[in-house]
Amino acid sequence: MTTDTFLKEKAVTFFLDGQEVHLAGIAKGSGMIKPNMATMLGFILTDAEIDPRSLQKALKNAVDLSFNRVTVDGDTSTNDMVLLLANGKRGKGVINEKHPDFFIFQEALNRVCRDLAKDIARDGEGATKFINVFVQKAKNESEARTVAFTVAESPLVKTAFFGEDPNWGRIMAAVGRSGILIQPERINITINGVPFVEEGMGTQKMTRNELRSVVQSKELEILIDLGLGDASFNVWTCDFSYDYVKINSHYS
Repeated sequence: MTTDTFLKEKAVTFFLDGQEVHLAGIAKGSGMIKPNMATMLGFILTDAEIDPRSLQKALKNAVDLSFNRVTVDGDTSTNDMVLLLANGKRGKGVINEKHPDFFIFQEALNRVCRDLAKDIARDGEGATKFINVFVQKAKNESEARTVAFTVAESPLVKTAFFGEDPNWGRIMAAVGRSGILIQPERINITINGVPFVEEGMGTQKMTRNELRSVVQSKELEILIDLGLGDASFNVWTCDFSYDYVKINSHYS
């Protein structure tokens, strides 16, 4: 732990091929987080006996659904790593991806990785809010991913949420500069289920004070509906506070 404020750990027990097995993980990361040589470390262990090639495939699948969907500040550093180790202490024999119970192992691994990744975003340096940016009805997953990360890493979006300012224009601006072709009049945005943008314009159904009360929540889900297709993608992030600047302006 460097600037982490709490331990990030998760463990589950489940049955594999009729045998009770365990899977546990710990992670570290709080700032300079966007997996791609970011300062994020994860160590996951199981006592199941899994074929190494199947273990690698399961880890890649889990990481794509978890650690690769988290960003604190969009910055990167000198290292990131997630290791999955299996000691084979429990089980009736080697299990591979063709085993009928392999999906149970995959789901357990997905859950552990997802919870650890969300804790990294929740514990972002100076963070006061946990934010899930979910983009749906994009033309394809690549475009959904691009929009989600652009919004999640926008300093204007992140500081607006820290200040509890219901400034939907910050989100629309980030969507607009994401680089994908959009049709503004098709965009709808809700935050925690409350409409903020309808058909590209600010909602007329809620007052500013009512919208402000929504963004005062400590956990926020921004749902961005592009109205262009069937693809979706989500990113976990946090807000930017005064403390983020303080931590990083005096780091050394």
